[in-house]
Amino acid sequence: MNGVRQGWLVAARELRERGRSRVFLISVLLMLVGAVGAIVLPALLDTGPEAKDVGLTGSAPAELAPALRAQGEAVDTTIRVHRYDTLADGEAAVRDGKADVLVVDARQLEWPKRADEQLKTLVTGAIQLVTVRERAAAAGISPDELLAMLAPAPVNSVELGQVTGRSPGDENAAFIMTLILFGAISTFASMVLTGVVEEKSSRTVEVLLARMPARSLLAGKIVGIGMLGLAQIVALGLVALIAGALVDSVDIPAVRPVVLAWAVVWFVLGYALYATVYGTLGALATRTEDASSVAGPVTIVLVLGFIVSFATFGSIDTTWARLVSWFPITAPLAMPFRVAMGAATWWDLIIAVVLSLATIVGLVALGGRVYTHVILHTGASLTLRAAWRDLTARPALEPPVDPQSRMH
Repeated sequence: MNGVRQGWLVAARELRERGRSRVFLISVLLMLVGAVGAIVLPALLDTGPEAKDVGLTGSAPAELAPALRAQGEAVDTTIRVHRYDTLADGEAAVRDGKADVLVVDARQLEWPKRADEQLKTLVTGAIQLVTVRERAAAAGISPDELLAMLAPAPVNSVELGQVTGRSPGDENAAFIMTLILFGAISTFASMVLTGVVEEKSSRTVEVLLARMPARSLLAGKIVGIGMLGLAQIVALGLVALIAGALVDSVDIPAVRPVVLAWAVVWFVLGYALYATVYGTLGALATRTEDASSVAGPVTIVLVLGFIVSFATFGSIDTTWARLVSWFPITAPLAMPFRVAMGAATWWDLIIAVVLSLATIVGLVALGGRVYTHVILHTGASLTLRAAWRDLTARPALEPPVDPQSRMH
């Protein structure tokens, strides 16, 4: 049985075992429910247009009430008009919370406490509109002529993003995508770490190593968990799109297909890079409790890479932003944003992909040697320096292979 076949068997085992795990299924369910809830709940909690109560007293024009309602409809606010015979009745209604504002003689606004600026604008606009109509009628101007005079001039509204040709919606979509990539890479790479430590602490790895080389075991684990993570991300995206199509509470930014394709590519590359490192470091630990401390430096590097990538968002056309998007540690997080913003050239992508692939190949070769050498180590957890010193002192030995396995 060749190494590819052995690695695929391990990957299939990871998919089967982790896919059936109750903890994994519950976490996926909670994630999907949380995504749907974040999109659907605002629509369910939306009770419709906001309502405001406006009191009128004194010599208010008859046209003021219809004007108030029209002004409210323009901004999706329901205006309920109440007339009071005396000023005292109107002020009592305001103090009792039955009216949000009292309009006295169409000249004065009385509030319970602090003025509501939005309602103040609506009421003031209605009073001015009615007053203009009365003055126009007194001057002999017909309603049609007045309407033509007051017709607003058409004004176009254009939202300029930080990058020429890209709107703020494009930038928001790219930013959200980068956050998802960071969360996915860190989450599923950490799953490789914990998986290696769990198998080592339970001595399951000894049984597996009797059937296949350590490199095939590590590679299969990385591939299996990566496929599971990619499926989880796709499921999350589909559920979010379906929920967003059913309700209008959330404006989900549109992402071009080519940007999504490159996001998948960089998830695969970033996950392969960090999962290889995490899996190698997991072999140094002997207990699950030691996993976080062993992988601490790499976690710090991943977080710093995200911070550096985030810092390039406002200056993606600069030289240092291009270098950050080339550097393998930060490329999986920096390059997708540059692609989404149209700042990445074809040769930028080629350089970044080649450098990342070369780094992954080097890490696989180096990590495979370290993993093979220390995976059966028992006792206190090793440091990477101690493992490397021991590795260079004497060559790594593959664990013995069960003779019966050669017959299969």
